Amino acid sequence: MVIDLHTHTRWGSACGYMDPSELVQRAKEVGLDGVCITEHNQLWNEEAIGRLSRKHDFLVIGGVEVSTDCGEVLVFGLHEPVLHVYRAEELRTMAERADGVMIAAHPFRGDRLCADARQGETEEAVAQACARPLFGLVEGVEVCNGRSGVWEQTFTRLVAERLGLVATGGSDAHSVLGVGTCVTAIEGTVRTERDLVRAIRERRVRPLNGVRARFPDSPIFSYGE
Repeated sequence: MVIDLHTHTRWGSACGYMDPSELVQRAKEVGLDGVCITEHNQLWNEEAIGRLSRKHDFLVIGGVEVSTDCGEVLVFGLHEPVLHVYRAEELRTMAERADGVMIAAHPFRGDRLCADARQGETEEAVAQACARPLFGLVEGVEVCNGRSGVWEQTFTRLVAERLGLVATGGSDAHSVLGVGTCVTAIEGTVRTERDLVRAIRERRVRPLNGVRARFPDSPIFSYGE
């Protein structure tokens, strides 16, 4: 299965430009098997997610992107308010209590370490990145992000591999044009949020730069795998 693990809608994110039905319709058009709605610091009601999924006969999973003192984090499996959660360690406690998983979202966006690595100081930059506290709190790292450049993704992959963390992909789409630009391929069937959590925990996931890697005739832009 191929699922976009990172999207935003105008119903829950002030920076979003698409409504949930537009998101789902676009996900269908580009050949996805499912989509996760991960609003900023706000969780969708489980019943509302279920209604949206049934309305379109399409897999929709709820998650959240939380802004923390260590960076932004995608969380799946959590169903309690996070609006006033800022410390990543507190979020880790909440995720463990809910048997959820945490993924570091685009952890090197605009980061000086990417520039250092690009200028030939790769080993030192990767070592410094790996020492950051966030990576001791998460199960995985968003290696492929639709709003990240090729070098940022390359550096993120190096860090994830060095740390042995799960690698995922998500478009970080705020409008329909971005949906599916980066995705996660999952081995096995995902029907629920719990299925997704298990797949991540069991490392049955891998990031792709766009569904074109699976659907060559898809109209979306792709960097290539």
